[in-house]
Amino acid sequence: MPLQLLANLGWHEVSVLLFALFLALVFFLVLRQNQKDFLEIEAWVTEEEPGF
Repeated sequence: MPLQLLANLGWHEVSVLLFALFLALVFFLVLRQNQKDFLEIEAWVTEEEPGF
């Protein structure tokens, strides 16, 4: 990306970039929490399995 394009960024582009970064952060946090929940459920299921 040429430096001239970076110098011409306006408030609209900055807000779009900030929103995209925020969206990526939320997406990462949701995926991480889902992984933790999955591991917790998997441990719970394997704990309950022998009594089945």
